[in-house]
This record gives sequence, structure tokens and C-alpha cells, in this order.
Amino acid sequence: MALGTGWACAGARAQTTIPKSQGTTLTGTTVSFPDALKGKFGVLVVGFSHASQGQVASWGRLLEADYGQTPNVTYFEIPMLAGAPKMLRGMFVKTMTKSVPAAEKPHFLPMTVGEPAWRAVAHYNKPDDAYVLIVDETGTVRWQIEGEATDAAYADFKKNLASIMAVIVVP
Repeated sequence: MALGTGWACAGARAQTTIPKSQGTTLTGTTVSFPDALKGKFGVLVVGFSHASQGQVASWGRLLEADYGQTPNVTYFEIPMLAGAPKMLRGMFVKTMTKSVPAAEKPHFLPMTVGEPAWRAVAHYNKPDDAYVLIVDETGTVRWQIEGEATDAAYADFKKNLASIMAVIVVP
């Protein structure tokens, strides 16, 4: 298990903000960050390599089951495709469209630009890990973890999300 260091509001790392960016979900909806987070807490599961796909999908299934219908929490699975050759990106998105479960498609947001900024925010250091970010409505990262969605990691995530939601008021 490759877990990173989780941190909350008073953690050791300085708070960072996700990059302003835009993408299109697998259902064709345009999503712009941080605007898509207004009035909600966001959970962003970012993958930077094909090998991280399994971890990203595992987090996504858990998030859909527990938060898919929660009005003040939104989540996105974000595969970074900026490093892939432009001529292959469309093929990759078509493959994703066929393989992602219908309930998760509105939350599946392939990104084709801005990978260096996302790597900086995620404190990227392991290419095959999923990076899970809890962000507030302004896009400020309040907590993060990296790696597999083990029982312990997911329990830690849920505990921290609940703590953050109890402290920060979102209109």
C-alpha cells in the first residue's frame, strides 16, 4: 500500500489551490474548476498514468456509493491525458466511455491540459498512485491522501471529510 501523508486544515503543508481548469465529463458536460465546486465540497481523484487507473476506479466506486447522491459533496475522477499523444487522446476517451459505469460517467473528467500544475497541487511523487484531494468550494485543498483505496485509507478519508465538513460552512 502506497499511502501518502494526509493532512487537514492545520496540517504541516501549506494550503494550495487547485488550478483553474476545464474539461468535459464522459456525459458531455463541461466542468470548470473551481466554479464547479460552488456551494459544495469536492473530492478529486487524480491519476497521472495508465497504471493508476485501477486505484482511481476503486476510489470512484466507493465515492459513488457513499457520496453520489450527497447534495453538498461532488466528486470527480480525473485521468490526466496531457502526456498522451494528441492523436490518441480521443481513442483513450472512447475506451473510457465504454468501460466506466454509467453512474460514474458524470463524475469522470479526463483532462488534457495543465498537468504540471495538477502535479504540483497533488505533491506528485509516485506515477502509479491515485491522488485524492478534498477541496472546499474555492478549490483550496484541505486534505489529501495518495495510493490505493484500502479499508484503512477510505476510513481515514471519510473521517477527514466529515471533520472538514463540520468545521467549514458551505452556503
